Amino acid sequence: MNRVMIKAKAREELAGNWSWAVLLGLAYFVVGGILEVITTGFGTIIVGILEVGYSLAFLHFIDKRKDDNIFSALFSGVTEGRFLPVLINWLLKTVFLFLWSLLLVVPGIIKSYAYAMSDYIIDDLNRQGRSIQPTEAITKSRQLMDGHKLDLFIFDLSFIGWYILSLFTLGIGLLWLVPYYRAAHASYYRNLADWNPDIINA
Repeated sequence: MNRVMIKAKAREELAGNWSWAVLLGLAYFVVGGILEVITTGFGTIIVGILEVGYSLAFLHFIDKRKDDNIFSALFSGVTEGRFLPVLINWLLKTVFLFLWSLLLVVPGIIKSYAYAMSDYIIDDLNRQGRSIQPTEAITKSRQLMDGHKLDLFIFDLSFIGWYILSLFTLGIGLLWLVPYYRAAHASYYRNLADWNPDIINA
């Protein structure tokens, strides 16, 4: 995977769409914070599903299916029949990663990269009109990420400098950096999925 080209593609797509991306990120931070406070015990689950919606909003954006309405984009994890598969996938992924992390930190990190594409995969399977089995997205993500986990880890590390610079803006820079990372991450998935259609469509 050409990390430089993927990041350049994300910046190209964001040109002219930064206001949408920044407002979406701001809504995510504000709505997520409020929901976590007022929902107490269920806050983690709700914010987790909101996190999925935030990621899918950028996949839709990369796929030229941008939802101009900030809030419907943010809650895209619970619309169009995605809610139950997203919820089940999030719960299973959380439990599996917790169990792997009990074996030490490194196995948990490795598995987090193995499962990293499962939310995007749910969206693609849903668009195909598929009935999604509980562990199907996780299994396909593992297959898709076979041989690419280290590459995605290095891809993530390439943003570290920007995150450090954002500290000097008291975090304000994150309003631009996080959307840039999300768009690049979604673009990474789309490239990987397009190269491996047999996994997604099986």
